Amino acid sequence: MNSPKKYALPTLNNLKIIQSSYGHRISNCTNKKDSKRLIDTRLLSQTQIEQAKLRFIANQEKQKQQQRSLPPILQRKEFHQRSVSVSAPKTHQSKYFYFIGEGNNHQLIKKLLDERENWISVKDPKSKKINFKWQETEKGYEYYTINLKEQAIQMLNHFEFHSEISDKFKLAVNFKSYCDKNRLNIYDYTPTTFAIECTNENLKSELFQFISFYRQNCPQHKLPELDKTIKQYFFSYTTLYDSKVNHYPTLFGNENLWIFKPSNMNQGRGIHVVRSLQDVLDIQNKYQGGYKEKLLEVKRNEQNEIINKVVYLNTLVTEQFVIQKYIEKPLLINDRKFDVRAYILLTTNLQIYFYREGQLRLATEKFDAKVQSNYVHLTNNAIQYTHPEYGKSEEGNQYSFDQAQKLFKKDFRKEILGKIKTISYTAFQTVKHKINKQKRKNCFEIFGMDFIVDEQYSPWLIEVNTNPSLEVTSKLLDQLFPRMVNDAFRITIDLFFPQTEPNYNYPLMNYNDDENLWDSMGYLQS
Repeated sequence: MNSPKKYALPTLNNLKIIQSSYGHRISNCTNKKDSKRLIDTRLLSQTQIEQAKLRFIANQEKQKQQQRSLPPILQRKEFHQRSVSVSAPKTHQSKYFYFIGEGNNHQLIKKLLDERENWISVKDPKSKKINFKWQETEKGYEYYTINLKEQAIQMLNHFEFHSEISDKFKLAVNFKSYCDKNRLNIYDYTPTTFAIECTNENLKSELFQFISFYRQNCPQHKLPELDKTIKQYFFSYTTLYDSKVNHYPTLFGNENLWIFKPSNMNQGRGIHVVRSLQDVLDIQNKYQGGYKEKLLEVKRNEQNEIINKVVYLNTLVTEQFVIQKYIEKPLLINDRKFDVRAYILLTTNLQIYFYREGQLRLATEKFDAKVQSNYVHLTNNAIQYTHPEYGKSEEGNQYSFDQAQKLFKKDFRKEILGKIKTISYTAFQTVKHKINKQKRKNCFEIFGMDFIVDEQYSPWLIEVNTNPSLEVTSKLLDQLFPRMVNDAFRITIDLFFPQTEPNYNYPLMNYNDDENLWDSMGYLQS
């Protein structure tokens, strides 16, 4: 065995081997001179062993001292706190690039990013150096290229298959399937809804189910007209249908009202309140041939007066639509119908958050089930904004959650919002295996959840919206939207592209500026 090199520092194990080797050579040595030389070498290696031992002990003690000075390793825990407190780690700064598509107050998104460190706007949406894209829709997003080695890390503000929950037809199908599979009562979440596809071979079966339910719950004074239509179109029906609905009297009144909704529209577009089976059939036929929509847009001055009106003509075509039971006994505010707009954030690891604040959106005209007017029945801000009396009773036809807390006899935040959170979580559970089925990295999305509260203070999920409106029409929204989106960025893009100084310049109500108001509800369960 070769001895160590002259200037090498032997380890403890090597020295033991050397010692053993030298002992073996001495026993076989016959020359006294050689033996003396080897014995001297052996004594020298013994000294080296002792020195190595001392160095080894000293190094061990040094490592222990360093280990005691390190911070403890935290184990991963589920989120149970009321709110999220997030601060971005300090790292060496680099340049980050973003692209923002126009529309839906895109100026707000640009402002939030420009106020962050080293974010630079890019005009070409196909640039490979883009780190973050924000658009109204996912059109043009190439999900299969996310995080390829040849391009920069990129985040997107839409999930590839968000339509599984934001499309009205798919939401109805997924919710029913999930409730049937898990033996849940769908009436605990959403009104009776029928998803109908005109090109589907099951069209007759779907219409059969709808007509059977429709007739079962039709007021007596409307039955003769209904039976006449059924006979005219050779429809069939059954008298044995879902009896659970009898436990939800707020769905029914004397008008038997229903909502007809095309599957892929938002902001109240294409929605009709229907009062008869003939209305349903007529509207459905119009959509198949191309429904001519009149879209009214208005501009207002600082005094909230309408100064300009423009009517657009659009042709809407759809083969998929839903027919949903209208809640005929809604809870009212000052004799007017309202809905609750809440917000959900879903992150790339399917962690779901509920935003602590939102808005109540009021109709402009007083509620009367017999009146045929969208200003009575549809509370979407895009519709109400065109009414001449919009904003005259309350700014923007809106109430905050704090105002709602004072309005109602029941605890709005605890009882109504508590149920809304549960329904929202369940809604996303219905698409847990679909919304990111390709397991794309670095996507997140903010959704707008719309609920109607009935006169028994029970909330009903009406629809889920991708790209919820960020247009500011009141002081409430002027504070709410910047804070909400900025809070979302703090737990999404800021974690991927850290900021030395987090941005807390968006006060909202009485909350601390550095408090994140996205409350985690946990992860979607497998």
